Amino acid sequence: MRFEHWSPLHFIILTLTALLGFGLPYFGRKFVSTRVKNTIGYTLGIILLLNYLVYVIYRIDSGHWQIRYDLPMEFCNWSAIVTSLALFTRNRTLAELSYFWVIAGSMQGVITPDLSVTFPHIYFFIFFIAHSGLVISALFVVFGLELTPRKGAVIRSVLYSQIYVAVALVIDFGLDANYGYMREKPAAGSLMDYLGPWPIYILWMQALGMILFTILYLPFWKKNLNR
Repeated sequence: MRFEHWSPLHFIILTLTALLGFGLPYFGRKFVSTRVKNTIGYTLGIILLLNYLVYVIYRIDSGHWQIRYDLPMEFCNWSAIVTSLALFTRNRTLAELSYFWVIAGSMQGVITPDLSVTFPHIYFFIFFIAHSGLVISALFVVFGLELTPRKGAVIRSVLYSQIYVAVALVIDFGLDANYGYMREKPAAGSLMDYLGPWPIYILWMQALGMILFTILYLPFWKKNLNR
């Protein structure tokens, strides 16, 4: 049975994602030592990486692994790698990418999940750890570890994003794949449905990404301006 958008289960997931996404950074910043806060960060990073390993094992074990579908080439895969590295290294550029990529992009996987199974299928858990867990982790990077975006963060993140777009397009056309939805829109429906046909919707996604990055930067703009 396919996962239903805006079902009671979906609202439960959205609520838990919001509670942990804002509650965990607040808890880490206000109530625990730096050592415990760092441990929380490392744990989140390990969970993201282990979840991808479980996904690979699941796909191989079920006999479904294919190079067209299972390379770490989805935008959420890149976001998970960047977020995990930010949690492990405290690198500010990686933290900026994590924040913008996840909140502007990967969060769509929580809001409009493209999921052909539902609870309690194992892939249900893999999917939402990879998406809700990613949102929680990215918020913890910025608001828990306080690795906030710096001046120029928007333009840096836009430029780095073009690396993903270029690589995904090359691999998609080379392997007849659809990583990053660079060739076709999600079957389950998403915001892309309102952005026109291919390749127009890719250009609109880029434009909307820049707008969303700018909006996400606004809470830090005044602070950076005064520095």
